[in-house]
Formats: sequence, C-alpha cells, structure tokens
Amino acid sequence: MGKLLAQVLIASRWLMAPLYLGLIAALIVVVVEFFRELFHAIAGFITLTADGTILAVLKLVDLVLIGNLVLIMIVAGIGTLGTIARSDDDAPLTQFMGKVDFSGLKLKVIVSLVAIAAVDLLESFVEVSSTNKTDLFWQIAILATFVVSGVLLAWMDRLHETHE
Repeated sequence: MGKLLAQVLIASRWLMAPLYLGLIAALIVVVVEFFRELFHAIAGFITLTADGTILAVLKLVDLVLIGNLVLIMIVAGIGTLGTIARSDDDAPLTQFMGKVDFSGLKLKVIVSLVAIAAVDLLESFVEVSSTNKTDLFWQIAILATFVVSGVLLAWMDRLHETHE
C-alpha cells in the first residue's frame, strides 16, 4: 500500500504539465505583444518625442523581462517533470538550463519581479505629470516590498547555508 501511495504521489507531478503548457501559451502572447509594441514604436517613430521614445523602449524592455520570468518558470517545470534525461546526446538541448535549485529559483523570480516593478516605476516617472500620485506611491511601495523580500530571501538562504 505504501509503495502504491508513493508511486501515485510521484506521478502526480504530471498534473503540473497543463499549467506549464499554459505558460508556453502565455509566452507566445508576450512575444506577440512585444512585436505589436515594436511595430507601433517603429510606425510612430517620426512623431515620437524623446519621452515617447523612452516609454516605447521601456515597454519593450518590460515585455522582455516578463517573457524571461515566464521562461524561468517553464524551465523550472522541466526540472519538476523530470522528462529530460541529461546525457551527452542531450547536452545541446539541456545545457542552457543549468542547475538551479529551489533557492536559486526563488532568487531568480524575485529579481525578475524587482526588475519588472522598477521598469514600470521608471515609466511612471517619465510620465510623472500625468501619473496619479496615489498610483505612483503604490508602485514605489510594491517595488520596495519586492526589494525587501529579495534581501530577506537571500539572507535566509545564507543563514541556511551556514548551518549546513
């Protein structure tokens, strides 16, 4: 009975597969949105002001950061599902993944969130005259929360390493 339960629990990781397929679909949406924004930036380049150009570039950077965050989660899913055996034949396919443990994954995700929040805040600063000050306050608070969370996570990981 115990062996059967263990096998069911291990097999349950496959319940995550549809979620990772959904992330692939989300990444496709981000890519399409990136090229839509790029097209608008190129098409309207002649009429863009300096601030407009900065905003267009920041929107593209923001989409790239969001795409990277989704990709980090997809690659983590490959590790979770354990479907790719790492052999010499698979090296070109899997070497980009590296070896990321849960601690490293947490830090990569929080760093991505900090970067995304920082770019969004920078966009608001470029348009500060037309930005709602309450929204600006919340963006600063959210960025600060992500930064503090990242520092605390890194500190906890460091404490954990010293105790091992």
